[in-house]
Amino acid sequence: MELREVNANICKEEILGIAYSGGGNRGAIHLGVMKAFIEAKITPTHIAGVSAGAFIGAFHAADPSSLAYFNLVLDLLKEMGRDLFGLSVPQIIGKFITQGIGIKSLGSLDKLEYFMRKNMPFKTFEELKVPLVIGVTNENNGEGEWISKGDILKPLLATSTVPGMQPPVEINGNFYIDGGATDNLPLFELARERCGTIYAINAGYGGEALRGSKNFLETMIAARELSHYQTEKYEEELIKCMYPNIKIIHVEPRIGTELPPYDFSPEKINSVIEGSYKKTLEILSSH
Repeated sequence: MELREVNANICKEEILGIAYSGGGNRGAIHLGVMKAFIEAKITPTHIAGVSAGAFIGAFHAADPSSLAYFNLVLDLLKEMGRDLFGLSVPQIIGKFITQGIGIKSLGSLDKLEYFMRKNMPFKTFEELKVPLVIGVTNENNGEGEWISKGDILKPLLATSTVPGMQPPVEINGNFYIDGGATDNLPLFELARERCGTIYAINAGYGGEALRGSKNFLETMIAARELSHYQTEKYEEELIKCMYPNIKIIHVEPRIGTELPPYDFSPEKINSVIEGSYKKTLEILSSH
């Protein structure tokens, strides 16, 4: 791991970052948050995102002052639901029967990649209006890495890869998986970009009572979210020690916590977006 010198005074209040967390289907929260930020005319100078948060972050960075891409992002979320978690129980059982326990992944990213290449209005980081950094996890060494230049589609696919559900994504000879595996709420990268004000948008677990798991997949995801939550708390405390002038504002609508992690039904997604939009406006009005 690379060690860097830290200048505790580099963070400036006027440099404003937004950190979009992972969260699976609750990434729909981010779309409501983005809508609220745009309507409140709060324009970031930097954005960081992982997993579902990277997708919303990319569109927010592409147009931070209007909702021109809102419906396209909504369609993308629905496509992600079908491609990432669209397998039925019989299909999952069938895969184990036909391919055995040596199967490397239950699904693929082919349909999602096709949708993105056909519909995405930007293909590179350089086309965005606001600097964006996407977190991914290097499967070869277990390290989190940050991508902010060149092709944007492969990093977006990689950061959304759920281990076991989809195969890793190859980028420049290395294989990458979900960025949330190593940093589910990317605050550090924004601090390194001198952001003195950071809006932390956590769509994952936030300390509330856990929804009762209904099957093995929900149990696995719940355990992972608990781990993320503890890591995020430690990371924030460390950041405050390293950069004492930094201001971290939590925007956590806590909408959709009752949803199963694989429920991407349009009515549920729309409800989460609207609820998070209204709640975010309330939070922003108090700061």
